[in-house]
Amino acid sequence: MLSERIKRLRERQRTTTPTICLDRARLVTKYYSQVSNEPMVLHRAKFFKYFLENRTIFIDEDSLLAGHTASRLVGCPVFVDVLSWLSDEIENADTRAYDPYQFLPGEKEELKDLASKWKGHTFGDYTKEQIDSESALMEELGIFTIGSREKDTGANAPDYYNLVKRGYRFYIDECRKQIASLDNVDVDALGRKNTWESFIIVMEAIIDHAHRYADLAEKMSAECSNAERRQQLLTIAENCRTVPEHPPKNFHQATQLVWFTHLAFMLEGNGHNHCLGRFDQYMYPFYQADLKNGVSEDFISDLVNELKLKVSEIKIYRPAMEAQSYAGCPLWMHMFLGGQKADGKDACNPLTDLILRSILEMPTKEPAMSFRYHNNINRNTFRLALECVRGGNSHPAFFNDNICIPNLLSMGYNIKEAREYCVCGCVENMVPGITDENANVGFFNPYKILEITLNDGLDPISKKQIGLHTGDVRTFTSMGQVIEAFRTQIHYFAVQWLKVFARVQACHAYLLPTFTASCFTAGCIEKGEYLQQGAVPHKFSVCAITSPANVADSLAAIDVCVFKEKYLTMAELMDALATDFAGRENIRQLLLNRAPKFGNNDELVDDYARALTGWLSDELQFTDLKDGHGGRYTALVSTQSYNVTLGEQVGAMPDGRHAFTPQADNASPMSGRDTNGPTAALSSVAYTDLFMMQTGELVNQRFDPALLRGEKGLDILESIVRGYFEQYGEHLQVNVVDTETLRAAQKNPKEYQNILVRVAGYSAYFVELERKVQDDIISRTLQNCV
Repeated sequence: MLSERIKRLRERQRTTTPTICLDRARLVTKYYSQVSNEPMVLHRAKFFKYFLENRTIFIDEDSLLAGHTASRLVGCPVFVDVLSWLSDEIENADTRAYDPYQFLPGEKEELKDLASKWKGHTFGDYTKEQIDSESALMEELGIFTIGSREKDTGANAPDYYNLVKRGYRFYIDECRKQIASLDNVDVDALGRKNTWESFIIVMEAIIDHAHRYADLAEKMSAECSNAERRQQLLTIAENCRTVPEHPPKNFHQATQLVWFTHLAFMLEGNGHNHCLGRFDQYMYPFYQADLKNGVSEDFISDLVNELKLKVSEIKIYRPAMEAQSYAGCPLWMHMFLGGQKADGKDACNPLTDLILRSILEMPTKEPAMSFRYHNNINRNTFRLALECVRGGNSHPAFFNDNICIPNLLSMGYNIKEAREYCVCGCVENMVPGITDENANVGFFNPYKILEITLNDGLDPISKKQIGLHTGDVRTFTSMGQVIEAFRTQIHYFAVQWLKVFARVQACHAYLLPTFTASCFTAGCIEKGEYLQQGAVPHKFSVCAITSPANVADSLAAIDVCVFKEKYLTMAELMDALATDFAGRENIRQLLLNRAPKFGNNDELVDDYARALTGWLSDELQFTDLKDGHGGRYTALVSTQSYNVTLGEQVGAMPDGRHAFTPQADNASPMSGRDTNGPTAALSSVAYTDLFMMQTGELVNQRFDPALLRGEKGLDILESIVRGYFEQYGEHLQVNVVDTETLRAAQKNPKEYQNILVRVAGYSAYFVELERKVQDDIISRTLQNCV
C-alpha cells in the first residue's frame, strides 16, 4: 500500500508549477567569464566541479533520497552554454502551448541577459556551423532532422552491476594508477593524462556534492523537533557520507548511489536517454540482504517509489518545435525488468514483482518502465506486468528477447553481453557499461521523400528543387519505375543525412564530452579517452525512420489503383494531390477503399512495408559511412510526436491522407486504417522483418478497457502479446483507455490529472499534452475485438 509519505511527495510534485531554474545558467556564465588557458577537457571538468560546489541544494521535507536537478521542486535547469536558440524563445517560454515553464519575478529578464552573453558562442552555434546550406534546407522541408545539436551524446547506461559493488573511489584509484604508469609524457600521453585527471576531478566533485547533502541533512536534523524525521535526516547524512564514494551497505544506500550517478548525468550536459539499466538484477542482492536483516518490503517499495518520483520530476527545456515533437517532456529513462540472465535462465525475481506492484499503486511518467519477455518467462510475473498495463497505467512497455538478443549478436556483442541488454532512447537496444550509443541521429522521413519523388525531385510545398531529377511520374508506365525513382531519392538523401550528422557528432569530443558516463563505461579509463573519442568496445548511432505505414499504403494505392486495376491515371492522381482532393473526393475515396491498407494482414501492402524496411536498412545500416565517433549506424522505426510535426510539412498523398495532417505514429498502422483487430495489425508489423531494424520498431496499440476486463480479458492481452512476439515482434506498448474518457479529460483536465498515456517510447500525462497531440492519440484505432 502506498505510504502517506509517498502520497505527499507525489501530490507536491503533481501540483507544483514547473519553473525555470537559473542556477546553472548563472554559474556557467560566471565561470567562463574568467580567463583560462587550460586544455578544454580540464576546463570543462573543473567547471562541473565549480557548479556542484556552488549550486543551491535542498532536501524535500518528506524525502529519504537526497538530490534534485534544480534549486527547487520541479525546476528546469537552463544550459545557456549549449542552447543556440535560447535568446529567441525566452519571451514565450511561459505562454507556449507545449511544456511551458514559468519564471520567478525578474528572472525572465535575467535569463535574457545571460543568454545574450552566450549568443553566437554556444555549443549549438558550433554544431550549426557544420551544417551546409543544402542539408539545412532538407531539414527545413521535413526530409530529415539533424539530432544531437543542442545536447550531449551521452545516451548511456553505466555499469551499475560493478558500480554498486565498488563505489567511485575504486574508479578514482584506477585513474591514478594509469597516471602513475606513464613513463614518458609525449603529445598522446599528455592527452590521456589530462583525461584521467578530468575523470578524477568529476568523480571527486560528485562525492563532494554528496557530502554537501550530508552536511545539509545534519544541519536540518539538529534543527528538527520531530524525532522520526530527525532520525531520517541522520540516515540521509550517513548515506551521503558513504555513497557514491564507497560501496553501498544496503538497498537504501545503493538506491542513493544510483540516483546521485543519474543526477550527475543530467546536470553535466543537457542530456537525457540515460538508462537505469536492469534495476531488478543489480539491486536484488541488496533486497535479499535487507530482508534478512529485518528491513520490510514496504520500506523497499517506498524507496522504489521515491526513486520513480525523483526521475519523474526531471525537466528539460526544449525549443517550441521540439517541445511539440517530443510532447510531454519525455526523458526516455528506462528501468528494465525481467528478461534472461547472462546464462539464459529466467531473471524474474521477487524484486521484479515488487517494482511491478509499485506501478499498480503509483504509476509515474518516468522512468519508462520496460519488461523483457522470453519463451521461459515466469508466467505469474509476466501476467503481473500485463495487469499493470491493463489497469491503464501505460507501463511497462514490452520487449522481446527472442529478437532483441539476435539483433545485438548481429551488431557484434557476444551472447552473454547481449542477454544483459536494456534500452537508451525509445526502443534502441544496447548493453550497459560497454556501449556508446547515440540514440539521436534524427528522424528520416521516407513519406516526404516519396512526395518529392512523385514531383521529380521538387518539393511541391515550397516549390524548391531539393532532390534529384528522377523523371515525370505522369509518364511512368509501371510500378517498377516508381520504385526505382523512389530508391534513388532515398539513397541521395540518406547519404546527405549521415554525412552531416557525423560532422555534428564529431563536435562533442571538442566541446561537450560526457565525463560521468565515460568513467563508468568500459574502455574509457583503460585508454584514457572519453566516450566521444570512440574508446568503448561497442559504438553506434541510431537512425530513426518515420511512418512506414503511410509509404506502404501510398505505394500499394499507386500499384492497385493506377497500374493494376487502372481506376485512374498517374496524371489524374497527381492533379488530385496538387489540390488536396478539392473537387476530387471521389478519387480520395477510391484510394482509401480500393487499395489495401497496412495493418490488416494483407500481403500486397505488407510486402511494400517489408520492402521499405530492406531498402532503408541497406542505406542506413549496411552503409560504409561511419558516425562521428568512428562507429556504425543502425536503424529503428520511431516518430515520437514528430508524426504530427512532420505531417505538417507533407501535402496530400496517394494513401488518401489530406495535406498537412499527422502521419502514422511510429511503426503502427495509420490511425483508423487497421480494421481487422489487433492480431492482424501486429501481424502486419511483424511481417516487415524486424531483424532488419537492428535497434527496434516502436509499436503502439490502444485497447478498449471493456475488452480486457476480468481474467478472460487478461488472457486476451496475454495471447495478443505472446502471439506478436512469437512472430518476432520486437516491442509493444499499450494504452488501455476509451475515447470517451480521453474526450472528457480534454474538457475537464483537473478531474483527469493522473491519466497516463503512451505517446511514443515514453509516457506522459494526457492533460499536459497539447491539443494536436491529444487528438492524434485519440485518433489511434481503438481495438475492441480480437
